[in-house]
Amino acid sequence: MSHLYKKFVKERVTALVSETENIRNVTIIAHIDHGKTTLSDSLIAASGLLSKEVAASARLLDYDYIEQQRGITIKASGISLIHSFQGVDHLINLVDTPGHIDFSSHVTRGLRLTDGAVIVVDAIEGIMVQTETVTRQAMMELVRPVLFVNKVDRLIRERRLNSQKTASEINKLVREFNAMLGKYLDDKRLEEWEISFSNGSLSVGSAIDKWGLDIVTLKEYTGGSEKAADLTNAFLSILDEIEKAYKAGKRKEIGERFPVARVVLDSVVRVVPNPKEAQSYRIPMLWEGSPDSEIGRSLINCSAKGPCICVVGEVQPDRHASTVTAVRIFSGTLERAKLLTNLRTREQRKSLQIGMYMSKTRVDLSQVPAGNLAFISGLRNIAVGDTLVETETFEKTTETIPPMIALQYPTEPVVTYAIEPKSLVDLGNIQAPIEAYVKTDPALEFEVNPETGEMLLSGAGELHIEITVEKLSRQGLEVTLGKPMVLLREQLTTDGKPFSSVNENVSSFTIRAIITSDEIVPDTLGTVIDKDLGSSSWIIDCTKTINPFGDEAQLIKEAFRTIIRNGPLRGEKMRRLGLLIEGVHIKSEAPETSWRDITQPLIDVARKSVSTGAPVVLEPWIHLEISTPEEYVGTLSAIISRRKGQVLEINSNRSLYRLDAEIPVKESFGLANEIRTSTSGWATWGARTGGYRNIKNPEIRFD
Repeated sequence: MSHLYKKFVKERVTALVSETENIRNVTIIAHIDHGKTTLSDSLIAASGLLSKEVAASARLLDYDYIEQQRGITIKASGISLIHSFQGVDHLINLVDTPGHIDFSSHVTRGLRLTDGAVIVVDAIEGIMVQTETVTRQAMMELVRPVLFVNKVDRLIRERRLNSQKTASEINKLVREFNAMLGKYLDDKRLEEWEISFSNGSLSVGSAIDKWGLDIVTLKEYTGGSEKAADLTNAFLSILDEIEKAYKAGKRKEIGERFPVARVVLDSVVRVVPNPKEAQSYRIPMLWEGSPDSEIGRSLINCSAKGPCICVVGEVQPDRHASTVTAVRIFSGTLERAKLLTNLRTREQRKSLQIGMYMSKTRVDLSQVPAGNLAFISGLRNIAVGDTLVETETFEKTTETIPPMIALQYPTEPVVTYAIEPKSLVDLGNIQAPIEAYVKTDPALEFEVNPETGEMLLSGAGELHIEITVEKLSRQGLEVTLGKPMVLLREQLTTDGKPFSSVNENVSSFTIRAIITSDEIVPDTLGTVIDKDLGSSSWIIDCTKTINPFGDEAQLIKEAFRTIIRNGPLRGEKMRRLGLLIEGVHIKSEAPETSWRDITQPLIDVARKSVSTGAPVVLEPWIHLEISTPEEYVGTLSAIISRRKGQVLEINSNRSLYRLDAEIPVKESFGLANEIRTSTSGWATWGARTGGYRNIKNPEIRFD
C-alpha cells in the first residue's frame, strides 16, 4: 500500500497542494459506533486507494493493531484524497477521529487543523451524548458542519418503515441537529450553517452498504426540477426503490446506483470553505495578534508567500527521528531542513523530513504550502498545540509573535493508577520513556511522588489508561497497574481576601485569590505570568511591573505551580484558581536570586488568601446516555442506582428508550462490561464529563 500512496501523492496530490481554492480540510466526527471509519473506507476507495469490495470492512484508518483488535478508533488518522466536482479536481485532506469520550482530545486536535466536519449520526440512535460533545467542539473551533445520516437501511430493514415514515424520521433528526447547532452558534452563522438538503449540507444513506442520497440525486430523479414538491416526491420514490432492492437481496446494486462517496465528498466540496475562506474568519478567533501586521495579514489570507507558521495537532515518538508531528500550515510554505522556532519553548530546530500523511505511510515532499496538513519529523521537546514559526521571521520581527490560542479539551485526567515495572530491574529505566510518551497525549499526566517514589499515571478514563499501557508495552515498557484512584480536586467557593507579606528581608507581595470563570479574560486584568489550562488556573501581574520573560517570572511560575498542585484541605490539585498580584516588590541580589527570596513569600501569602475563599474538595462525575430496548430499562436503572448514581430522565426515542443518568467516576469502573453483559450487547452508551460535585454534599455541582 505504501507504494500506491507514494505514487498517488507524487502524481496527483502534489499538483493540487498549491491550488488553495480547491483544497478542503475536513474531520469526520461522531458518537462511537455511528459509522465514521466505515464511511471513511468508501471515501478512500473513491480515490482508488482501496478496493471498493473491501471498503466498509477494511477500516483502513484504524491501522493500529489495538484498533483492529478492539474494533474501535483510538487516535486521529489522516489521508489525502482527490475528488472531481463539476469537472475540477479537489484535494481533500481527511482526518478520522475517535468516538469514545476517553479519546476526545484527538477530536479537538483534528478540528483545530481542519475547516469542516462531516458529522455522522445513526438514524436509529439519533443524536447521542458524544454527538453533541464533538459538535460543540467543532462549533467552538468555527469548523463548518455537514451531516451524514447513516444506517438508514436499518429504518427500512429492521424497523420496516415505509418511505414516508423513513423520511419523517430523517426530518425529525435533522430538526434536532439544527436545534443543537442553535445552542452554540449566533443567529447569523446558524442561518448560514444550518443543515438541509437544499444547501447541500445534508446527505443520507448507509455506509455499510455504500449508498447515499443528496440534493443532486433528487434533482437528477426529477429531471432537473427544483420544486419542493417534486424533490419530496423524488425522495419518497427513491426510498421505495431502495426498500424493494433490499427485499430482493440487491444491496450491491443500491451502492452502485447511489454511491455514498460521491454524495458525501460533493457535500464537503460544496459546503466546507477552502483554507483561504476559512482562515478569514477563523484566524481572528484562534490568534490574538494584530490582523494588520505582516504575520496577521498572511495568516488571514492563508498566503503561501508569507512567513511559515504551523500548529501542531499530533505528536508521536519515533525511534529514528525523535518525533513525528502532524501540523496545519496556516501561513507560508513549510520547507525541509528550514529552521523553525517553537513559540512555547523558544527552541530552534531543523526538520529531518516533511511531507503528507497517507494513513500510516508518510510521503516525503520538499515543501508544502499554506492551507495543507503535513508531517514534520525530527523536532524535539514538541507538544500538541505548539505554534511553530520560521526562525528567520522570529528573529527579525520587532514585535512579540503570539502563539495560536491553546486547545480547550472537553475532558481532563480524572483517574490515576500507581504503576510499576513488571521486572524490578527496569525500575530505574522506565520513568524517562514514560514521560516522553505522556508528552504526546495532553489527556495523560505522569508524576513521581517525591517522598515515596511511587509512579502515578493519570488519564481520561479506564479505557484510556488500559490502551496507554498496551502502547507502552509495544515500546518495550512492561508495567503493571495498581487499583484505580479517582483524582479529586479543590476549589474556592468564594473569592479570597487580599494578603500581603511583611518580611523586609525578602520580596513582598500582595495576593488575592479569586475563582476563575469562562467570563473572566485574564489579559484584561494585567500581565499573564503563567496559566494551567487543564485546571483553568492562572496568575496575573496586575501591577504590570514584572517582566514575564525574566528570571523573577520563572520563580513566580514555580510558586504558582506549587500552589495549584497542593490544595489547602487535602493536598489535591486546585481548579479554577486565579491569583492576582496586586502589589509587588522584588528583592533580589544579582546575579542570582534564591528560590526562597521570591517563591516562598508568594506561596505564603497566596495560601492565606486561598484559605479565606472557603475551599471545598470535589469529585468528578460522568453524565451517561444509554440507548436500549424497552426490556432492559429496569435492569439499567438498577445498575445506575447500585453505583450510587441517579437516572435523570427516561424517554422513548424512535424504537429505543434513552436513559440520561449521572454517576460518580469512582463508581464507573467496569461499567461498560456490566452494561454489555446485562443487556446481551443490545444497549449502546456514551458519556461526557458530568462536572464536579462537593464530596460532602453531591447535590452541589461545580462546572
